[in-house]
Amino acid sequence: MSQAPDLYKGGFAGLLRRQEKRQRRFDGVEDILPPDDVDLAPYFERMLPAPPMDFEQAERYSARRKWLELQHEFQGQSEILHLHAMLIAISRRDDPPACAIILFHRIWAEHGAQLAEVLPVRWMISAATSFSDIGQTGDQRACGMALSIMFDMIKLHDSERRISGKPTRTPFQPETGRKRFPLAFNMDPYSFKGGDLDKIMLARIWQLCERDAVIRPLGFAMLRGIMTEPRSIFGRVQDIKSQGKTS
Repeated sequence: MSQAPDLYKGGFAGLLRRQEKRQRRFDGVEDILPPDDVDLAPYFERMLPAPPMDFEQAERYSARRKWLELQHEFQGQSEILHLHAMLIAISRRDDPPACAIILFHRIWAEHGAQLAEVLPVRWMISAATSFSDIGQTGDQRACGMALSIMFDMIKLHDSERRISGKPTRTPFQPETGRKRFPLAFNMDPYSFKGGDLDKIMLARIWQLCERDAVIRPLGFAMLRGIMTEPRSIFGRVQDIKSQGKTS
């Protein structure tokens, strides 16, 4: 039996080559980071000024270039958002310096609840991904991976659905007599009448968050967002169930 062609050109070998290029270590990281024992509290109080130059004027692979790029994104906001984002960017590259990892974990261990209150969802997802890579415990790595994959799949799924032109708040309406096509891998479809896959998924990730005090504020903030946001697949599933639109 012939093998089906890969959906992505070059298969996993190609994906890995692309990933390796994206993980090239920044040059001069130690020159732009504060010492790992710096007092972090003032970073929440100080507002970030505008960058002194355009980031494209800096060396292409330098940490300075990324620092300036993030400074442009967060100017006028709390300095902690800028530092935290820079630590995430560094942690995603090969061989991140110890000071960056120490600072990332200090922010979440000492000020996690405060940071989770002001962090944009985009950077919550990035923080979860960093925990999956450099978490200090197995629970941190597992929880970070679960959170980042769940939100990445929401983005992927809902972006594909958005092409339909339907509001993300509104579920598709069932059409009587319309053929129901099989799912990928011939999986059994989710039962809107009595299915609990979504509930089990959320409960299991919540339990992971409960087990580790450092990632807990991040995880709880992200999961509470799922619980109250009606525009995701989770919200639409609950809407379909509450109205008994299909089975």
